[in-house]
Amino acid sequence: MNIQTQKIEDIRKRYDHEWLLIAVDQMNEATSTPLTGRLLAHNPDPLEIHKVAMRHDGFLATIYSNDWPEDLAACFYDQIST
Repeated sequence: MNIQTQKIEDIRKRYDHEWLLIAVDQMNEATSTPLTGRLLAHNPDPLEIHKVAMRHDGFLATIYSNDWPEDLAACFYDQIST
């Protein structure tokens, strides 16, 4: 399946209150902001996005489609296998 590269903001506009898993193709290096990518999955449940992400390699971004609610916090981590 060939998934077309799109602007991140265009992808976000298509989904309301969902988590998006995006394979990032282009990034603003100065701000570390993803600019373009390919949508791999979307779901209102972030755990479902995590399950899909575990099956993919490469630079992935999990993005919420709307602005962050004021009462929402995020925690980022890496799992390192030895």
